[in-house]
Amino acid sequence: MENVMVIGMKTVIVVLGAVLYIALARTAIIYSLGANKSPKGSRIFFGILGVAMIYVFVHMCIYLHK
Repeated sequence: MENVMVIGMKTVIVVLGAVLYIALARTAIIYSLGANKSPKGSRIFFGILGVAMIYVFVHMCIYLHK
């Protein structure tokens, strides 16, 4: 029974981590597309960062599935 609880907690931590990671990537992309008064270089950096985060997440999922 303890093994089930440990596996369940690890699963919850991994799922919440993945959701947080994707949320941060989407926030970076939305920030880069926004019509705010931040410098253009900063918006470009956050756009590239967000896309890179999603790219890495997708490839990590594919790698772990194989």
